[in-house]
Amino acid sequence: MDKTSVYKIVFRSVFVFICLFLFVAMGYSQNSPVTLKPVDEKRVAEIIPLLADKPAGFGQPSSQREVWDGLMQSGAYDNFLKEMENFVFPAFSEDDYFSLSNGTAPSSARGLNMMRNRAKGLAQATWAECLEDKGRYIQVVEDGLRDLLYQKSWVSPRNDYEFKNYNGIEYSVELTTALYAHTISQTLYLLGHKLDPALYKEAVAEIYKRVFNPVLDKIKTQNHSRENQFLVMTNNYNHVCLAGVVGAALTLIEDKYERAVFTYIGEYYSQNGLVGFGDDGYCSEGIGYFNYGFGRFVQLRECIWQSTSGKIDLYDNPKVEKIAWYPYKMEIVDGVYPAISDSGIGSSPDRLVMYYLNRNFRMGIDKYEETPLMGGTSDNRISVMMVFPNSASRIPPQSGGGKKDEQLRSFFDLSAVLTVRPPAGSDCRLGAAIKGGNNKEHHNHNDVGAYTVALGSEIMAGDPGNIPYTADIFSPKYRYTYKTIGSYGHPVPLVAGTEQHTGEDARALILEKRFTKESDLISMDISSAYNVEELKRLERIMTYSRKGKGEVSYTDRFVFTTPQKFETAIITRCEWEKESENSFILRGKNEQMKVTIHTGGVKYSLRQEQIDEGGISYKRIGIYLDEPTKTGKITIGYQPI
Repeated sequence: MDKTSVYKIVFRSVFVFICLFLFVAMGYSQNSPVTLKPVDEKRVAEIIPLLADKPAGFGQPSSQREVWDGLMQSGAYDNFLKEMENFVFPAFSEDDYFSLSNGTAPSSARGLNMMRNRAKGLAQATWAECLEDKGRYIQVVEDGLRDLLYQKSWVSPRNDYEFKNYNGIEYSVELTTALYAHTISQTLYLLGHKLDPALYKEAVAEIYKRVFNPVLDKIKTQNHSRENQFLVMTNNYNHVCLAGVVGAALTLIEDKYERAVFTYIGEYYSQNGLVGFGDDGYCSEGIGYFNYGFGRFVQLRECIWQSTSGKIDLYDNPKVEKIAWYPYKMEIVDGVYPAISDSGIGSSPDRLVMYYLNRNFRMGIDKYEETPLMGGTSDNRISVMMVFPNSASRIPPQSGGGKKDEQLRSFFDLSAVLTVRPPAGSDCRLGAAIKGGNNKEHHNHNDVGAYTVALGSEIMAGDPGNIPYTADIFSPKYRYTYKTIGSYGHPVPLVAGTEQHTGEDARALILEKRFTKESDLISMDISSAYNVEELKRLERIMTYSRKGKGEVSYTDRFVFTTPQKFETAIITRCEWEKESENSFILRGKNEQMKVTIHTGGVKYSLRQEQIDEGGISYKRIGIYLDEPTKTGKITIGYQPI
């Protein structure tokens, strides 16, 4: 090896070390999560006088008719009420509950959907009675409520460890439990004056037994069992569970001290869910989980805000507003969002959540300014909250269309995620996104350097999205045995036959970025994502042009100490056909795109693999150099036809 090569390698090593040091020093490690600790009685004492004398949920009881009658007369619910004429409360199925554990179903979806449909059924019957106010659905509500109270488990079958909940050995709280608790409490609040008092009392007792007491016991004992770990988790689990638990408590509990304790629990432990977002507001879990997790944070915030007349506001944290901008910054073009991590293909922001964020933070995004006329009748929590006066509806509409300086591109600088867009009104309809990040992100797919290319309203190539959750999918032993969840199923290199590894040290480091009105360029070092001793350099470069119809390209430059195999891939659900020696055509439903491949004259080959792991199947078009080599590059260009 000549001296020049040695100097380059040494320089690169020093550069990477400095970048990594600055990366951590700048705060990418984010805020530290809060830990389990005894209830802060001093803070509880401060909260007590801030609470109303009586508990209350979202909306108003059906006996207060002004808003309910307005909704009924709007006609927006006519179809729903017509469908409810033949409503039958969904039954509990032991076959479905145990379908994952006994191997009759490949994923948890069957049992989970059965359980959540029962909560949905109670919400629908509650909506129908509140709208009509004729007493026609009271028996359905009472029978459904009684059925839920006698149901052996409120815990998702995948999370009912050793089936302790089902067998009544002990009770724990997770996503489905939180859903049941808040749904039932809202039904009691909205229709309590019409329900059998004994049934009402029994329902409250059951929520104490299955939800309130287990959470309080976890905090008191500070045990480290798997149950009720949501308090210290930093992903969507934290906010979803807290919203259900605290929401139920503030809706039902008469004792003001107890309500203050749960308000404190929501205020204190919800900090953990925020830690899971980048300090730049980036949501590594993708747009689907943003809707689910941060959507429940919205619900939790409003619940506490209403209960304290705005005196406690979980939005009093500058990071929250940064997170609120995440969906706006991730939109590529025409409502298309990348299916990063465990997001589903076609996922888009929840309009109720975005309306709420848009108004509260005065974001001025025009398409989210309109007040929702109708809430979703499959949910009696946030949907009821939205159609009644709330903290968002009190704020007048803004204008401005979002952040003007981010209309051409949005960049999460700490998370190394870039979205590029065409100018409004131009002939260019091409947009793209690229993510750096690291491979310890929540719901991560070992996808450092992955990208998405969108033309009009179609994704032409890019991240494949999620697959159904099997029993072992979140186990460290099995998580990356699925091609879709490992780097193999993503548009990133296969280096010397090796996929990307997991861990925070597998991360992208930005080497260069140049942003102009006409074009954007970003270069990132992604070599740390591969445990290949011979790899000395791996740089991924995205170049985007807004001229004409637009064009985007992705270049991988690599250096090995000895000749090695190198392959990269195009991930697509389009049909494709060869056009020439170095190009082919991608054909979507309505769009077409020319793809060109350049290797600097080095011979290469293509191989296609259809990947179907339970989700929407896709093609992996592997582009590999025919012979091992020490240094080289592959450029993939995408251009609309």
